[in-house]
Amino acid sequence: MSLLAENTLLRELLDTGQSRDAAGKPIKVHSQISASFAEALYQAVLDNQPSLVLEVGMAFGVSTLAILTALRKLARGGRLISIDPNQSTHWKNAGITNVALAGLQSHHQLVEEPDFMALPRLLGSGCKPDLAYIDGWHTFDYTLLDFYYIDRMLPVNGLVGFNDCDYPAVHKAINFALSHRRYTEVDVGLQPVYGRKKELIRFLRGRWSKRHRVLCQDRYLRKLEVWEPNFDFYSEF
Repeated sequence: MSLLAENTLLRELLDTGQSRDAAGKPIKVHSQISASFAEALYQAVLDNQPSLVLEVGMAFGVSTLAILTALRKLARGGRLISIDPNQSTHWKNAGITNVALAGLQSHHQLVEEPDFMALPRLLGSGCKPDLAYIDGWHTFDYTLLDFYYIDRMLPVNGLVGFNDCDYPAVHKAINFALSHRRYTEVDVGLQPVYGRKKELIRFLRGRWSKRHRVLCQDRYLRKLEVWEPNFDFYSEF
């Protein structure tokens, strides 16, 4: 059964583009992941059967509902930790409200702190997610910070997904992960979609070529081994 057939609340949210805040007032949905990305994330959870999932970024809870719907189907259950410093402020608790309306709150924990505070604390507490999804602030430093700490928590064979891969900063962070750590890209069934040539020319400062095309669809990397380079290591990325 597909994600949207399994979770009618999520289907309605995506079909109508409307959600509800904590007070029950309607609020327009924006900045959400697409239905195809949500389906891929749902299937990735089903295929990998994680005990613990970690996501950076929650907003209206589209990715959250995709993950939790899959966790509920698994015989082993599972838990999701969502990091979102603006859930009760900017997002009016819409995401956490949708989780409750879907009856999935028992599998969920919200950490309402910035990633640069929450992730080191989770690492220090011994948190070990089997799967992570990065959809936070899309500058290079924030995306790399998210990956850096997730890499230190993720076990070998763990999976990390990236959203908004057409952002040059996210694209660059993925290149870092592939060149400075031991990861391999995983096909989760999404068709390749490439950025517009004009955007790529701007990104590469006029040095555009086909081999530099930026993939727009979500991308997933699997951890092959625990490895860090020597102190003086550097590779172009």
